[in-house]
Amino acid sequence: MASRGGLLPIACQASADAGRTLRRRRAVRLGLAVAAGATAAAGVAVLGYSWLLKARRRWRALEQLDRWVERGPAKEPVVECEVPVEHALGGEEPDTDIVEVPVGLIFECERLRASLRAALLGGCEGGDASAAAGGAAGGEGRGDEVDVELVEALAFAFAAYGADGGDEEEGEDAAEPSAPPAVRLPWIDVAALAQLTYWYDRRPRTAEEDGAGAAAGAAAARGEEERLVDAKYGRWTKKLSREKVIYGAVALRYRSRAHLGQQVFRRPAGVDVTRLGTLRRAAALCGHGPLIGLVEETMERLQPRNVARITWEEVSRHTAKDDTWLLIDGKVYDVTPFLGLHPGGGQLIVEAAGQDATSLFERTHGEGLRYSLRLLNQFFIGVCADPNKAAPADEAQPTPEFLATLRSITGALHAFDEAKATGEAQGILR
Repeated sequence: MASRGGLLPIACQASADAGRTLRRRRAVRLGLAVAAGATAAAGVAVLGYSWLLKARRRWRALEQLDRWVERGPAKEPVVECEVPVEHALGGEEPDTDIVEVPVGLIFECERLRASLRAALLGGCEGGDASAAAGGAAGGEGRGDEVDVELVEALAFAFAAYGADGGDEEEGEDAAEPSAPPAVRLPWIDVAALAQLTYWYDRRPRTAEEDGAGAAAGAAAARGEEERLVDAKYGRWTKKLSREKVIYGAVALRYRSRAHLGQQVFRRPAGVDVTRLGTLRRAAALCGHGPLIGLVEETMERLQPRNVARITWEEVSRHTAKDDTWLLIDGKVYDVTPFLGLHPGGGQLIVEAAGQDATSLFERTHGEGLRYSLRLLNQFFIGVCADPNKAAPADEAQPTPEFLATLRSITGALHAFDEAKATGEAQGILR
């Protein structure tokens, strides 16, 4: 039997060995923890650096988009979109035409963006939901990674074309530009895409542009209108392009005093109310959600059941240069913003206010009648509840032919019949 003195050294040795083992294990664990921490720190650093690179790319893409759109649609680089003139019913290959679409509009329309991405970057158009979710230039989400790639591809294409948004080179040494970026859009037609670009070109964007829409009316109110002194009744279309007058009017924005009674209809600036069906179709096909909502709201407000009924007493109060309403065939038109643009001079319109101007309108518009009525549709605000109280501005009665044409065009505004609302279905009344 071992003595107690012999067991003590053995126990001490075992205890020392256990302590050394424990210390080694702690050291190993500490080393592993340090190594893991270093690895994590390195990973965080790599992720941080990667995030910074992506943030820089997004920032540069936003900056590039701003440079493209900051000077307005007329100065924006464009993408050439090849579209059918109209879709053939028999399956034959349709004739095509080119519509130049500003880059800002491309980035506002989901499907246009997807089509351009497929053309420049490859892949299936609209096949990637995240790719189609990228935002518009000037809208939410425009820094999406896929959109960054699209902006970079477009910047390269525009630079090669010489339309990168900077100052164009001049002189003999300027490089010969290549073709601009192009994309085929077989799912839309010329009429729809052109109407979409018209709206984009004429809508207000900034406070400065918004105010510019009322500049002509303000100038007329100050007596500073520029009148075509040689223009005669029924001949003004020879002095100024008809379409220029129409789309100049479409771009106008109201700045007249508000009606205190029932809410009157106000056409959104940039929206041609005689082409609402085409504009809605274009917005739906191209994927412009906000514009779809705007057009549908406008159409709802133009429904006969929603049109404001305005008393003659109220209409007769609006006879000043800065607040001019006209009564024509029972309908009320706020033509205030158009005074400075009217080719015959704004004073002619002001003098017709406060009376029933139906017969006077016929006498003064002659061969340009259908264009004038299309213009008139842009300024509709409601119907007069008691038009018989108004005295006529002209002694002669309106002719039945004129009334038929007038009612065909102005009535089509509420039925959204574009052929009639634009006057294309009626011809020119002489």
